[in-house]
Amino acid sequence: MSDFIIRENSVRLLKIISKRDYISPLFLSESLEVSVRTIHNYMKQVNQDLKGIAKIENVKGKGYRLTISEKQEFERLLENVEQNKVPMDSSKRRIASIINLLINGEKDYTLDEMAFELNLGRTTLVTELKKASLSLATYNLKIVGKPNKGMQLHYQEMDLRFFIIENIFNGLYGSYPLDHDVVEKIVHVTNQYDLESNTKNKILAFVVVMLDRLSKNHPLRDIKKNYLKRIHQHDLSIAQEISSIIESSLPIKITKEEVFFISIPIAGRRTPTNDRTMTEMQITEEINSLLNKILEQIGFKQEVIKQNETFFIDLQYHLTFMLNRLMFGLRINNPMLKDVRDRFPVAFKMAKIAGQVITQEYSIAVSDEELAYLAFYFEVFISQNDFKEKRFKKAAVVCGTGRGTARIIKSQLEKVLHPDTQLDVLSEIGLTKEQLNSYDLIFTTVHLPMEVNKQIIEINEIFDAHHLKKKVEEIAYMQSFKLETTDEANSLLYHLITEDKFFVLDSSNSYEANLEYMVEELIKRRYLDKGFTKRLQARSAKGSMVFDQFIALPHTLNNDSGQLQIALGVFQKQVKADNKEVKLIFLLGLPNLETEIEDYEQQLVHVYDEIVRISNDRQLVEKLSQSTNYEQANLLLKHVSRFNV
Repeated sequence: MSDFIIRENSVRLLKIISKRDYISPLFLSESLEVSVRTIHNYMKQVNQDLKGIAKIENVKGKGYRLTISEKQEFERLLENVEQNKVPMDSSKRRIASIINLLINGEKDYTLDEMAFELNLGRTTLVTELKKASLSLATYNLKIVGKPNKGMQLHYQEMDLRFFIIENIFNGLYGSYPLDHDVVEKIVHVTNQYDLESNTKNKILAFVVVMLDRLSKNHPLRDIKKNYLKRIHQHDLSIAQEISSIIESSLPIKITKEEVFFISIPIAGRRTPTNDRTMTEMQITEEINSLLNKILEQIGFKQEVIKQNETFFIDLQYHLTFMLNRLMFGLRINNPMLKDVRDRFPVAFKMAKIAGQVITQEYSIAVSDEELAYLAFYFEVFISQNDFKEKRFKKAAVVCGTGRGTARIIKSQLEKVLHPDTQLDVLSEIGLTKEQLNSYDLIFTTVHLPMEVNKQIIEINEIFDAHHLKKKVEEIAYMQSFKLETTDEANSLLYHLITEDKFFVLDSSNSYEANLEYMVEELIKRRYLDKGFTKRLQARSAKGSMVFDQFIALPHTLNNDSGQLQIALGVFQKQVKADNKEVKLIFLLGLPNLETEIEDYEQQLVHVYDEIVRISNDRQLVEKLSQSTNYEQANLLLKHVSRFNV
């Protein structure tokens, strides 16, 4: 990143922070559309650049504030940055100039005439034309030239407008004289409907392109049918308001096709945070069907929608706007992409699976930027259902010390446990087995002389609260899935993959043949029902189940168990499946019988979490694939739990 870019972003940050007494990094992150980490970097840069002039400081409990010590010097620096903005990338400027000549030139230019007109060398122009052709092709645009006759741009008007807006708008219209009053009135309308800043800017760009093309007698004459069905009547009514503003201010008549054009960025907006603006929208059957297919692909039951109705309504709204952006080719920037990948790997994986479903259904690619925004929703779902930690109703602490020490221990433990947990202090003298078994969790500073069927945690009088809290969470995690807690292994995969669900596969046979063998064996061993094979084949036809990083995750409903069934197959030599290499198969039988729905969804999320952890560890994948028996593989699975980080 250049010094200028750092300074420009710092100026944008300063302009926002100077308007408030205190401000949070999250607000700045959303305003500047960068990650919180980047905001902190900007702040460091500002404090270095403005040393002795101004300073951004953190006030505990309130947020960040700007303190200016040299006001005149501060204002002079801001003014200098504004006056010294660098020009747009030179290659983009050249492509913009080429397109401008092709669509607005007085004649068809030959290569030499265009090189002369643009003051470019012939070789440079040929290079830029090749670059432009690659970009143009994705919008169904093509530069066609004949020797000695000149070049033409073949295009449909809508496609051309999309290309201009998404690629060279600043180069063509950076100084377009859109009337200030018109801009103000349009912005007022967008504010009324709670459209965020990106959508406001996009609407203004669409208006500018429309006005310019109309002034040059290039109106939209027809709209593709698949475009028409994507626009909601509410979006068209907003576009009509904007059109009326333009017609009342300029000598122009805006046709219904052009109103549709203005509605496109509205239909592709980010999901509004204000519920009031969503009341006019209806979730279509198309989006309902898409959501169901996504949930099926991930492995969630349809009942989960009823259990989390409000959440899934929000997700359906997001899918509606997202699908519109994808269908219209509207790009979206996501400066938090890296943070999302790193911090929310399971949610991002679920978003990738959703993206594969969309690609399968609509034959359109989903960018990682879009996937990262979609991952936010899955992360919210995961957080809301994060093994809905089993709350210990009653806990006891057995002390072999005096009253004062016992009170200190109890005070420390109250900070570790949930506020609703009843915590009793017991003396080691006169304890009975029945008394201890009445508690859900027992802490003790002494060795207990009797065996109890409750979880016991031995502690010292002074203990590490953070470490103990993690241990309590670990016990709750395992008990919520009715699994035994051990000191060595608290991985779900370790507990769920038993010896008769482990397979060393034959790399000389195909992936499909080995998968069929696993299923047949598991049916014989009564883990899967006889109809599982057909359901898995039908499920495979809907999309790839190759997970990532040498891992396949085939799954479908299982009618023979109310429990999640998991089997592991290893290839000592990788095989091909869906044009990807596979070393491990985690085969899942999803319970189709009556089960605790919340426990099941939580368990499936954590199975995903552990498989993602394995996929991110290439060395572990390799070691697992080389396992020659169950004991070797199980030993490796011991340590993939989230608590072994």
